[in-house]
Amino acid sequence: MIQSILKSIRGQAKSVADLERALAQIDVPRLEADAEKLEDDRRQTLLDGTDKDVEAVERKIEIANREIERAYAARSELERRIEQARNAEAEQVKIARYDAAKAQADAAAKELRKAYPDIGKRFVALLQTIAAAQIAVEEANRNLPDGATPLQDPEVVVRAKLGEPEKTISEEPVDVWCYSNARDIQVLPEDEQVELNAKYRGSAQGVISSGSAGGFTTVTRRRLIRRSYVPRTTNVLPARLAAVALPGLKVGDPAFWDAPAYSDARTVLAILARLADARPAPAINAADLIVEYVDPPNAEPIPMAEAAE
Repeated sequence: MIQSILKSIRGQAKSVADLERALAQIDVPRLEADAEKLEDDRRQTLLDGTDKDVEAVERKIEIANREIERAYAARSELERRIEQARNAEAEQVKIARYDAAKAQADAAAKELRKAYPDIGKRFVALLQTIAAAQIAVEEANRNLPDGATPLQDPEVVVRAKLGEPEKTISEEPVDVWCYSNARDIQVLPEDEQVELNAKYRGSAQGVISSGSAGGFTTVTRRRLIRRSYVPRTTNVLPARLAAVALPGLKVGDPAFWDAPAYSDARTVLAILARLADARPAPAINAADLIVEYVDPPNAEPIPMAEAAE
């Protein structure tokens, strides 16, 4: 039995599942029980059997004990190999995850190098177009033609959520219970409407508990118009595109757009003009240079007399 298990795990590397199946086949308690049974047989044979019978039983005991030793050795070896296989499989998972992440990172870096400069240039061109149009709108609105409507900022037209007037969704006549003595219309909650309709069927007057000790409040059934509507809304302006900072691709590269804390169209154009003339920082800045003196390799000391000359 143990020999066949050991034979099945020899050769090429096995998976954790293969090794665990082999380990599950090793039944040490059964082998020990079989050996104990043989010991009982030997004791009985010593009493009833011949020397040859005793030798036969002792041979079986020797083989059984060897199987037990092999079982322990095989179990220990399988446990060791299972741990190794688990570590190897875990390492393969880490390697696969690492390789996938590296491929993804390399692709992202490639796309960044390719796409970001174009995005920066297009964004700058868009800011320039919007700012120039804003200035043109501002100047035209200062001196409008007769009857002309003032022009709108193009960014507001496209990106703002413009306010809308109040909008009625539905109107319908309803009979509802209201507080009789209220200065304005105060409609009772829906659950009380149901109770009052059942209690005062066919009547337009009723009473409800006021909540105080034994007190009551009068209520009246009134014909009203129930209107559902969307309230008036005001303009919601977006954050300006000029507030978006767009740094250069690499450290030391001039920014595509350096967003100021506050800017109007003319400030935007001025900043764009400044950035257009900017150049990347030099690879080595002279202000960062440090000068030091060191001995050359294998230098011989200068004699004092020569040093004095």
